[in-house]
Amino acid sequence: MNFKLKTLFAMLLTAVLAFGLAGCGADGSGSSNDGSNNPVSRDTDQDDDGIPDDVDNCPANPNAMQEDQDGDGIGDVCDDDRDGDGEDNDTDNCPLVANPTQDDADGDGVGDACDQNNDQDNDGIDDGVDNCPAIFNPEQGDVDGDGKGDVCDDDSDNDGVDDSNDNCVFTANNDQADADTDGIGDVCDDDLDGDTVLNDDDNCLNLPNTDQSDIDFDTIGDVCDDDRDGDGVDNDTDNCFDTANTDQADVDNDGIGNVCDDDFGGGPTDDTDGDSIPDDTDNCPLIANTDQADADDDGKGDVCDDDGFTCSATSTFKPLSALLYSVNARTTGACSLLGLCSVSNPDNVNDNDTSTFGSLNLTVGLLGGSAAIGVDIDPLAYASDISDDVVGFVVSNPGDVLSLSLLGESITLHFYNDGDATPVASAAVSGSPLALELLGLGGSNDTFFLSAQAPAANFDSVELEYTSGVANLLSYINVHEACSGTP
Repeated sequence: MNFKLKTLFAMLLTAVLAFGLAGCGADGSGSSNDGSNNPVSRDTDQDDDGIPDDVDNCPANPNAMQEDQDGDGIGDVCDDDRDGDGEDNDTDNCPLVANPTQDDADGDGVGDACDQNNDQDNDGIDDGVDNCPAIFNPEQGDVDGDGKGDVCDDDSDNDGVDDSNDNCVFTANNDQADADTDGIGDVCDDDLDGDTVLNDDDNCLNLPNTDQSDIDFDTIGDVCDDDRDGDGVDNDTDNCFDTANTDQADVDNDGIGNVCDDDFGGGPTDDTDGDSIPDDTDNCPLIANTDQADADDDGKGDVCDDDGFTCSATSTFKPLSALLYSVNARTTGACSLLGLCSVSNPDNVNDNDTSTFGSLNLTVGLLGGSAAIGVDIDPLAYASDISDDVVGFVVSNPGDVLSLSLLGESITLHFYNDGDATPVASAAVSGSPLALELLGLGGSNDTFFLSAQAPAANFDSVELEYTSGVANLLSYINVHEACSGTP
């Protein structure tokens, strides 16, 4: 091969190699260590330090202050050679002071360029390489890798928020998001929604649900489950959102699916209290209230709402007061013969004050006796009857929370007329045409209105009788006031 041909071949080979190397750099398949090796985007801030990735000198490491000691365009927290002397930080005997020769005259591991032969904080680290030379920190902890030890770094996570104000001191969160406002930032809060259930176990991370209710057992809590019953139909359009019914069958077209519709046949419905409002839509199905008044809009009518019932001169239910009514009290059977039962302070039952009371006192387990208290229209006004639809007594027992099941068959309301000894009707917990109702009084948890629908027959007197027996679990009942009203 002649000289000219050899020269031409060498030039072509050089051009091919140069083109190949340039191509590697262009398509990203080559390796170029810029100290960061981080993807860059114009729209994101992946390290949450408040600096957009496209201008962040360490896009994957929080460094709000953008420190760059050697001015090479790579931030200190992600620069393998922070001082730019050609020696990696891990092996550099002066990582913060450029010393390419790594001279160390006294062989103490600290380069001459930064060796101060001093350790003012006595932590065993020479001040020249100590990341907190004035504060004891032998472990040299530096969470954000900015060269400043955590114990002397005002911004330990380098997110631009001083530690004194940072709700996650050691985890970068420039936005300081705190969903449950507990003072702990979301990125370091192990209970994001503050419901006392830790994130790892919480089936609704961002909505409080201490009970962790999950009807369809899909591991998504009901409060954040778009399909609570797991039937494939979203709650917003599901006609039975708490009962699975994929077919959404609705025979009577009332918007309530058959599987959760108490009356899906569309036929006649019950009206227990006779107020012309069907039980399935009546906000007080056991007490007549044609107006369906519900002052607090809680779905319970005022006449049966634990927070809505009152007995006063200005309310729907009014006391049967001493102005028109007299009080009668009695004991019967073994209670009377043996003196084991009594009625105390009976006059308090019609004094217009529900805070006072008379008491029916029994011996628990005693057979064959009772104590009773009642109110009767003044004898001079026998021509007048009680005309209200609902009648009863305000009662309490502070030692036990009253309930119809606890009272059992031991309590009865009797209705009398014109002084007759035989009642025209009686109302009991069970076994009678008239049923008793126990209503909360003014939000109290131990005072109740024990009431019944008025009988069809005329009456001018009402009495509460408390019968002793083995089923009787209470030794006394306080009777505060007799009341009547027409809701």
